[in-house]
Amino acid sequence: MPKLDEEANTDASVAPKRGRRLSEDRSDVILSTVLELINEVGYDQLRVQDVADRANVGLSTIYRRWPTKQDVVRAALQCEEAAQKWVTTGDARADVKSTLVKLAENLAGDGGQTVLGLLATMRTDPEVRDLFRETMLDHLHLHLRTLLASELGEDHPDLDLRASAGPAILIYTAAICGKPMDAEAMAERLADLLFAPTPGLG
Repeated sequence: MPKLDEEANTDASVAPKRGRRLSEDRSDVILSTVLELINEVGYDQLRVQDVADRANVGLSTIYRRWPTKQDVVRAALQCEEAAQKWVTTGDARADVKSTLVKLAENLAGDGGQTVLGLLATMRTDPEVRDLFRETMLDHLHLHLRTLLASELGEDHPDLDLRASAGPAILIYTAAICGKPMDAEAMAERLADLLFAPTPGLG
């Protein structure tokens, strides 16, 4: 981590970015900027200096609150802006489909490359793996599992497998194979697959 007294700009020396009003402590702006950059370049290419430049703050402003890159990313992923607003309508199939549509759309284009960068980082950095699992992956899995259980039953032997299958197939198709997807059509087919009855189960 760079020495703050050598690399940090003072807040007063940085001109405010046009069109963006900063809060008094600037935390909300910093965390919002982290989310923007993660979506644009992925975790592996994210630099705290880039966060500081775009948010128009000094490095010291960030490091005083979050001593490491992992700390500021964790705070960003746990903030209100990052919280997934899962659609729950009472129609489990429709809710699973809408969740998968959103995921497929996020994986389109550069989103697939962002996921590949994240997967590569997760393999070599256990702290990053745990961070993204706790703030993103576990929440997605629990949401899908709960919806599937409402129709298949909590004791269904493949419940966890099915909750993982939808996102896994989308990530494989978009990020690894690089194939274009019709998000609506793909989500519809996956929803049918995930809710399909298992032969031999009463």
